Amino acid sequence: MDVDLFLQQVPALFDGDPMANGPVDRRYVEMAAQVAGYTSANELAVVNLAAKLLPADECYLEVGTYKGRSLCAAVMDVPDRTFYASENYLEFGMLGQEARDELHTNLATHAAGADVRLIEGDCFRTLAQPGALRSPVGVYFYDGKHTLLAHYLALGLVEPLLADQALVLVDDATWPVVQKAHEAYLSRHSGWSVVARWDAKQTADPLWANGLHALRYDRPADRKLGLSTDTALMRRLQVGAVGPAESLAWHTLHRAPWLVALAKKIYPKRSSRINT
Repeated sequence: MDVDLFLQQVPALFDGDPMANGPVDRRYVEMAAQVAGYTSANELAVVNLAAKLLPADECYLEVGTYKGRSLCAAVMDVPDRTFYASENYLEFGMLGQEARDELHTNLATHAAGADVRLIEGDCFRTLAQPGALRSPVGVYFYDGKHTLLAHYLALGLVEPLLADQALVLVDDATWPVVQKAHEAYLSRHSGWSVVARWDAKQTADPLWANGLHALRYDRPADRKLGLSTDTALMRRLQVGAVGPAESLAWHTLHRAPWLVALAKKIYPKRSSRINT
């Protein structure tokens, strides 16, 4: 993936300053109106540009697809690339079968003919399986679980799957928890850099939602494929303890809807609150 070319073409997506204006192509605004989700029209424009620049032998990977808004935007005018989308349907408000059905309906409506391959399950399990993807990842869009551990793993787990040069787009990146995780990972791992920031001015900002950051990965010549020691240990913690505990909690909450409202009130939000 030519990250420099991507950065050169981003300004043309917007009618002036992207921090003050929406995309020139109004189809992204229409997509945001038609498909349920949380990514903004500006973010959709960036994701689609990245997909358009994918080399023929690389793929697009998205974690946290929800009902398919960003995925439907990514495939626009990109009929000849492979798109992988991972979702586990397990967060507040995501009542499994309903979200799954709506995702398939949206893909049939907005992504018909595109090579979209859905990976259902915990990404920290599925993406670690041998042969999970058939080609290197040139563009990776992460909008999955928002915890310090998850965001650290979001980079560490995918690193062996990335092309030698890759673009990583991280949603909700203005949240302190995301920035803290990235700072921790980049301080321990070479080859990574933050190359663009589109930060939200407020929570659910109309232009950039909760922020989008672009990271560049250039694989060092001496870097062996496979999980680093710290990533492997953290993954073991996530899939062996944290993940099962979270799964049990969400299933319990969904059996008692009144608990969901209570949990939202008491769940710590400081790490996912934008300071204005």
